[in-house]
Amino acid sequence: MQVTITADEYKDCRGYSDVELELPTDRFSLADALERARVPDGGYELHSFYDWPEFIKYALTRAENKTLEEVNFLAHKVSEMDTDQLHIYEGILKLRFDSDIDHPMSMKELINTAYNLKCFELYPGVTDYQELGEICIQNEIMDWIKKLPDEIVEMLDPEKVGTSVCRDDQGIFIREGYLFRSAPDGPEIYDGIHLPDQEYHHGGIISLRLERKDIFLDANTEVWLELPADRQKIHQVLDFLGTSDLDVCMIVEMESIVPAMKDHLTGYEDIEKLNTLTERIAAFPDSRTLAKYKAILMMEDCYDLDMVLDIINNLDCYDFDTQIMSPGHYAEYILKEAGFDPDDPAFCGFDFYDYGERQLQGSGYVATAYGTVIRNDLPFILEYTKPPEQGMTMQ
Repeated sequence: MQVTITADEYKDCRGYSDVELELPTDRFSLADALERARVPDGGYELHSFYDWPEFIKYALTRAENKTLEEVNFLAHKVSEMDTDQLHIYEGILKLRFDSDIDHPMSMKELINTAYNLKCFELYPGVTDYQELGEICIQNEIMDWIKKLPDEIVEMLDPEKVGTSVCRDDQGIFIREGYLFRSAPDGPEIYDGIHLPDQEYHHGGIISLRLERKDIFLDANTEVWLELPADRQKIHQVLDFLGTSDLDVCMIVEMESIVPAMKDHLTGYEDIEKLNTLTERIAAFPDSRTLAKYKAILMMEDCYDLDMVLDIINNLDCYDFDTQIMSPGHYAEYILKEAGFDPDDPAFCGFDFYDYGERQLQGSGYVATAYGTVIRNDLPFILEYTKPPEQGMTMQ
């Protein structure tokens, strides 16, 4: 299931790219997507709900004032539904739409409904009043049928019985069968303001799934270390692995709030250094600093752990700008500063992206998904990385 995020403030900017996000996901990925879409401090639109069940896509498209957190919360629940539950959910939404077609369902309704599927029952394969009536008569589902003599029951019209039952149930026929309410709704889990706390699979700045290098564990056993971690937490994980030495452990899977790290850092990284790295990320004063760090890593295209650690200690050596959306946007800015109107027909065949990219490169700026970055003149202090050999210079 995917959603596309578009910032209200920048959607009309030349070269602006909205962001696609796979759901359900964790809170760090939500924040990262909003950073890349340039909406941490502004409004946004959610659209293009790819790979959702069609009936949910329709409901989400019509829902007003939806937030990314709400849609993600719903995606978690939908991802847990089996086929029968999806059929029931679809039927409930159809009942709601048919009863009030002029008012779209809110995210509050969609979420609470998804958590009340047990309040409805589905008779599979029952697709019309005749079949519904036959089932009710044969199984004496209605109390009044039980009280009738057999000779009277045989005279009942199944279609009329089915019509009466459906009317009393306020039920509905869907492709998969007959759906009706079997119990009152339970308590609402969402009040429309505060989403319930959600358990995410991992909560660390970096989360490591560890295995022993020297022995094989049960294939169904997963041991995760959430970083930053104090000595007690590290020892608990090591005890579970049956060792006291981190050096005999290897990383077989990694999750991180910095996407590039999980894609580039290898399975044999120094876990102590990774812990130090996460401690320093945790000390960032605000989300903008984290976005700047992500942008610098993209600019440097360097994922050696020692250099990644040194970069985090030298953030002041870089200037970061979130106002430039893209090379095309930068080209438009330059032309406006020079007194030109970029919307003039004279520029109809002008390659804004190419021109902006060349201007950015000429000025030393690099455009990233988080903003533009440039190396300034402050000295870069090495702590972990070996100094360049004689004749080499730090960029």
